[in-house]
Amino acid sequence: MTPVPAEVTGVKVYGDQRGAALADFDQDGRVDLVVSQNANQTKLYRNRAGKPGLRVRLVGPAANPDAFGATVRLVYAHGRGPSREVKAGSGYWSVDGAVQVLGMRDAPKALWVRWPDGSESTTPTPPGSREVTVGSGRPRAPAGSH
Repeated sequence: MTPVPAEVTGVKVYGDQRGAALADFDQDGRVDLVVSQNANQTKLYRNRAGKPGLRVRLVGPAANPDAFGATVRLVYAHGRGPSREVKAGSGYWSVDGAVQVLGMRDAPKALWVRWPDGSESTTPTPPGSREVTVGSGRPRAPAGSH
C-alpha cells in the first residue's frame, strides 16, 4: 500500500481522530466520509466527484429493521457485480450508513440479496432508478427516483 497525501485526496484531518464512517449523507448516490475528532469539530467530506451509484435500502423484520448482516449485489446481463454487506458497526465509535451505494458499470437488471436468515431474493431494478427499497419481497422505488 502507498499512502496518498491529503493534497491529492482532499481529506485533511490532523490531530486525534476518534472514528470514521461512510454513508451517503446528502442522498446524491455518492458515498461521503465523516470523521470525529477528540476536542475538535466533526468533519464531513462530501463526495462531489464520484459517479453516482444505486442507493439500496433494505427493510428487514422488526427485530432487524435495517437488515444488518444481509449481502447485496447488482445483477447485470452478463453476471453479478461485487457484493456489499450491511454492517452494524464499522470501527471504533463508528457505524457506516445502512443504505448501501452500489457502483454501476452499466444498467443493472436486478438486485440480489442474501438476507440475514440465509434466504435469497432477486428483485428487478426499474430502468433509471437512483434508489431501490427492498423488503418483504417487494421493491419500492421512491417518487422522483427515475
